[in-house]
Amino acid sequence: MAFHPLDSIRSFFSQNNSRRYTKTRQLPEMTMLINGQPEWLDPETWNIYETYMTTPQLYAVIQRKGFLLSSGVWKHYDRNGNEIENSEVVKLLENPNPLMTGKDYIRQYSENKSLYGNNYEYLNKIQGFDLPASIMNLPPWQIEIQTTGKIYKQTDINEIIKQYKLMYGTKVNDTFEPSEINHIRIPNGQNPIKGDSPLRPLFMPISNIRSAYGFRNVIMNKKGALGMLSNSSKDDVGGMPLDKKERERLEKAYQRQYGIDDDQMQVLMTNASLNWQAMSYPTKDLMLFEEVDADFRNIIDAYGLNDNIFSKEKGSTFENLAEGLKQAYQSTIIPESEELSLNRTQLFGLQERGEFVKLDYDHIPVLQANKKEESERIERLARAAQIMSETGLISGEEIREIMGY
Repeated sequence: MAFHPLDSIRSFFSQNNSRRYTKTRQLPEMTMLINGQPEWLDPETWNIYETYMTTPQLYAVIQRKGFLLSSGVWKHYDRNGNEIENSEVVKLLENPNPLMTGKDYIRQYSENKSLYGNNYEYLNKIQGFDLPASIMNLPPWQIEIQTTGKIYKQTDINEIIKQYKLMYGTKVNDTFEPSEINHIRIPNGQNPIKGDSPLRPLFMPISNIRSAYGFRNVIMNKKGALGMLSNSSKDDVGGMPLDKKERERLEKAYQRQYGIDDDQMQVLMTNASLNWQAMSYPTKDLMLFEEVDADFRNIIDAYGLNDNIFSKEKGSTFENLAEGLKQAYQSTIIPESEELSLNRTQLFGLQERGEFVKLDYDHIPVLQANKKEESERIERLARAAQIMSETGLISGEEIREIMGY
């Protein structure tokens, strides 16, 4: 029978081999190493929330996005762009229901949308009032949409959706009319009614992160022998085996007397001529940490954030952190807040009065820095234009052009 190059590795981790140093349990990763077949999480069957709560990089990104989005302040403006004080709309958005504040509500909304691609809000409407008494996010994984079967020729949501069902397993716990639900989704090219989870295209990096942590855990907790001591003594014939008495003495001494505890010695003393043969594979050579970092960046990119706002081995400078926050706000958080603001404006019928609500981020320090820089730039331009005007080097029309008027 031909000898497979991995036979020696198999024998080391075998459960049935009776030789010395072969009692370590079979490593799950060994099958994949030998067969060369990748093992991925299945997006069709995985528990999305469990995966989220047990994958630290994914949890960190979604949590950070939720905190950034919820850092905005709701403001209500009239048709002339003036802020409306003591707005009932703002009061509702800041206290949407008895269980949470407005910021917690936005974080929950962001988490639902980031994990499931959908967020369903129940509007607790009271007859005779323009605004709902409360609004509450429903668990997306428990919502089933019952449709009419018609989509493309319809002009009203009631002609497309019959009702929303809140399911507990296979049991219908509650039902909602389309007018009672505000459904916000990530657009799905294959299903205009329901969004799809943004985790689906991330199943490979998420699988790799979890595998890397699992492999490191196996190495640390189920690694078997770290190595072996072998006799390097020789005579005229060749190598000399240790006699039974010396071997037993070395084994007992190594197990009991030597180690890193306070009452143990770190250096083995013996008259025997010994060699040390390491049995473990250096973790750094597996590049598990680099793999996790690369997969982490895939997740960060998928959610439109910047890796400088997350912890990493070398860390970020203050300037990189500030620029990372600016990029995250400008490219992702503010555009998404504008979508949410427009949804709220339409949901509460404000556009009919020429009014609108806005999730405002002008108070965020890193964004204020941009305004300060722009103000200083305009001030310098104005000063230069004044000097040139006084000296007659430039006309008033040219000054207005420079200033952007």
